[in-house]
Amino acid sequence: MTGILKTPLTRWACVVLAAGFLAACQDAGPDPVAEAEAELHSAPRPAKIFTVTDQIGFLERRFAGRVAAVQTVDLSFQVPGRLVELPVLESQQVSKGDLIAKLDTTDYDRALREASLDADQAKRELDRLETLRQRNVISQSSYDEQKNTYDLAVEALSEARQNLQYTELRAPFDGIVSLRLVENFTTVSVGTPIVQMHDISEVQVDINVAEALFGRVTESEVVSIEAKFPAYGDKLFPLSYREHSSRVDEVTQTYRITLAMPREEAEQLFPGMTASVVVKFLPEGLELGEQLLVPSSAIAVDGDGNSFVWTFDEASGEVTKQIVEVGTVMGDFMPVRAGLEKGDEIVSAGVAYLSDGQAVRRLN
Repeated sequence: MTGILKTPLTRWACVVLAAGFLAACQDAGPDPVAEAEAELHSAPRPAKIFTVTDQIGFLERRFAGRVAAVQTVDLSFQVPGRLVELPVLESQQVSKGDLIAKLDTTDYDRALREASLDADQAKRELDRLETLRQRNVISQSSYDEQKNTYDLAVEALSEARQNLQYTELRAPFDGIVSLRLVENFTTVSVGTPIVQMHDISEVQVDINVAEALFGRVTESEVVSIEAKFPAYGDKLFPLSYREHSSRVDEVTQTYRITLAMPREEAEQLFPGMTASVVVKFLPEGLELGEQLLVPSSAIAVDGDGNSFVWTFDEASGEVTKQIVEVGTVMGDFMPVRAGLEKGDEIVSAGVAYLSDGQAVRRLN
């Protein structure tokens, strides 16, 4: 009876001892969840870094622009005829007064000679009647009739000379021939476009501005307007305002604004080329030099209601809490009155997931 009881008790004791041994082994081994959390906190967290620049108080907007001509005109003759000269080529730059095209002048030369002869004859006849009138041989009305004939002959002579001049088509301004619309030796009528010309006396850039921004920003708030062109890399060119459209585009709900700059040092810019336009402005009520603008996403608020940012130290790779004094949100930016200086680097996104002294990794 005793031997029978010993066997199950012994087995039960072995089970208890084995469970205790396994529990001890589990307590002594690593916790994978804890290790993952520790590794997550020890690895530098990726963060976007914003550098506080010297553009103090400026808001910035970027627009896609396109180079446009000061004016574009189609040149045509004021008299009909057959082309005999068309010396210009497309994309050729011409100066004011350069010959663009010329008509055959045969008919106009003949008309000028005939008008000249008629005018001379009418003048001789008028002189003869003047002598007779002075001698009271003819009436005053006869003289007046010949005077009218002479005046009409003079007008016809002037018109013949003018028509002969119209057989030459010359550039009305310094510009570029963008298109040749007919071929040489073509017979053209009055008003037939011969070439299209661009006035490139200055570089003009057109941008489209959304109606919300167009109606909110005044000219006095604009600090600077600059443009970059693919042909000139990162070089910035200052632009000046020229004009704007008074009607909104029905499709894009934008207004066209025309900006301009001198052509000097930008001779390789022609109508149709693209531009990136940067407009910096100072909102009304914000005094230049007194506040810095930082991304609104960089500002956080602690439990005491203090606004702060995370400043980034490049040497240590860690962030530090910095209390700041802020103003009213302005779109994507917020003015900082105190707590930051030009050149400071701050985290601009994900600030709610950081802690003081945490290591971060700069995102490009």
